[in-house]
Amino acid sequence: MKPKCAQMMPRPVGLSLVAALIGSVLAIAGVSHAATGDPVLINEALVSHTGTDTTEYVELFGTPGASLSGMSLVVVEGDVAPQVPGTITFRIDFAAGSHLGGNGFFLVGNPIGLSAVYHVTPNVAIGNDSFQNGSETFALLPTASAPGVGGVVTGSEVPFDAVGFSDGGVSDQFWFGAPVVGPDPATGFFPAGGRRVVNGVDTDSVDDWTYADFALGPSNTPTPGTPFNMPIVVTCPSDMSTQEGTAASAPVSGVDPDGTVTGFSAVVVPDPGTISLGDVTPAPGAGSIATATVNVGADTPVASYTVTVTAHNADASAQEASCEFGVTLKPAPPPPPPAGPTLDLLVTMATGFEASGDVAPSKAHLLDDRLARIARFLAAGQDGSYRAQLQAFANQAEGLAPRWIDQDAADAMAELARQLTAA
Repeated sequence: MKPKCAQMMPRPVGLSLVAALIGSVLAIAGVSHAATGDPVLINEALVSHTGTDTTEYVELFGTPGASLSGMSLVVVEGDVAPQVPGTITFRIDFAAGSHLGGNGFFLVGNPIGLSAVYHVTPNVAIGNDSFQNGSETFALLPTASAPGVGGVVTGSEVPFDAVGFSDGGVSDQFWFGAPVVGPDPATGFFPAGGRRVVNGVDTDSVDDWTYADFALGPSNTPTPGTPFNMPIVVTCPSDMSTQEGTAASAPVSGVDPDGTVTGFSAVVVPDPGTISLGDVTPAPGAGSIATATVNVGADTPVASYTVTVTAHNADASAQEASCEFGVTLKPAPPPPPPAGPTLDLLVTMATGFEASGDVAPSKAHLLDDRLARIARFLAAGQDGSYRAQLQAFANQAEGLAPRWIDQDAADAMAELARQLTAA
């Protein structure tokens, strides 16, 4: 670490009259968080103070419960030779499941001084002299693109938020377009750090900031995140459909980022008694995924149903969350026509022989009437009468041959009629 710059005891002082006016107006209006929509911001930092730096901290602020997963807090060197500008001098990767507290805060800091001086415990602990006392940029970067300690940033990384602190070096460099705080006009040296004039108010301007107290006074307000009971997230499938007689299933899942989903329940409207939950697997631990299957039985009637699935957790103050989807049972398609001879084929055959003159026109109506009678018995489900009329048709065709029906035509119609009778 670089040696600290000599510092006089500074007094807290605003960066500008504009900053003071912003604070007054917003305080009167009761504004407590950013209007910019940023879910997580660097809100306050104490980088240097009297004595050994055992009370350094970085305070984050934003939407209560906002995720920190996939974020890293880095410090980027800003001084020139013998230092290398752009070098990462500090990095913390936030653990999966990390999030801002119920009060919207999260504190990274040294528990030694924070406990002794401010009587708070940081959410993530760091050691003594974690930060250098020279020009540097503090940034929240996506973990995937953040260089490791000793690596060098390109400047093209896209930060979630950033702020710079300057010791006044004319060639010093800062990164990501961060507003730069310092040097402290009360001392002319590197500032103790800075805090936003109003928690979470971010216009990407230096006027958002005022100086921290080098003497560890009460104007420094390190605030750890309070517990936040994050809600369950439950996921249902898209609307599904199947046809009657065919079973179907679809997966559902639930996760509690800071708790354990232990099971599911389901309500079906209207309830056919054939749609149910199965294969329920509770989450193995906090933040893990619980799964189940919605099963649609093959005997489910044709209709449309709404399925509401509710996931439950094991918190002392139990939580639940629901999602819903539709299930549509469609009528089964009609069965395919039976293989082999059909009545339609017999009708087509008789019509063709009548048209070709193989059936005398004066006798054609006899065959047509008989065929119409056969069709009525078939439609009515009168199987015995249907078969009897088919046999009568065969006899009639053969009886009219060869005088009024060509013999070959009569034989063909009679054979087909007997096949239908036996089918």
